[in-house]
Amino acid sequence: MFACLLIALVTVGHTQNPQTAGGVIRLKVRYKSGDLTRELPRKRFFLIKGSLQDNRSLIEAIRKTETMSRDCYYRGQGASRQLIKWLNENDCESVYCREVDDTYINGSEAVPEFKAAYGQALQELKTPEVARRWLANYVPAEMRDGYYNSKQKAIGVLIEQAETSTGKPVMSIMTDRKGTAYLTGIEPGTYTISNLLASETEKTSLLWICEREVKTTDLSIAMKRPFILSNETDPKVKCEIVERPLPICNK
Repeated sequence: MFACLLIALVTVGHTQNPQTAGGVIRLKVRYKSGDLTRELPRKRFFLIKGSLQDNRSLIEAIRKTETMSRDCYYRGQGASRQLIKWLNENDCESVYCREVDDTYINGSEAVPEFKAAYGQALQELKTPEVARRWLANYVPAEMRDGYYNSKQKAIGVLIEQAETSTGKPVMSIMTDRKGTAYLTGIEPGTYTISNLLASETEKTSLLWICEREVKTTDLSIAMKRPFILSNETDPKVKCEIVERPLPICNK
């Protein structure tokens, strides 16, 4: 009886062993800036069915799609120097990027837009802590998330074109603070990987349009073989890289 039970447990343990369905990509994104190599954190990348050749018309659309730089957008909206600094510190595209603590309302680094929004929130919400937590909703819309929304609109147009031409949904993933991301459960085949809109670094913007063949594998193997995207040429990686200096803003 004990032997039968032991065999049953072993059988169950074997059948419940998790298996990875499809392929896995461990994406690692970094860039060279001067003498330093830095990771690219919190940037979204997209996986599109088909090779670079298959997606040639889409790639042309990606190359032609331009958006204003973050600094130029906010300067154009009349944003204060303090708000632009706050956004740049954490590479934020909207004021929802991170919580606004008291330092940026009443402290030496106070942001005028946050201070004004806090005053309005306090009048309606009455409680200081609640007003602080919700003050982003009281920042004017163009200053609050207008830049983010304009980028999302442009990305949405490109995704729609990709899905229409390939007949397949576009997968996406965001890199973590170390510039790493994982795409799992991918149907084997050839894919185009791109950030669709150029990502800003300290001095330049970087657009990647790369090709990757995906085979059935598991996470342990993908961990040892990351797909590295960089602004340095690698003959082993089939990539089109567009790097441009950030524009000088008019205001």
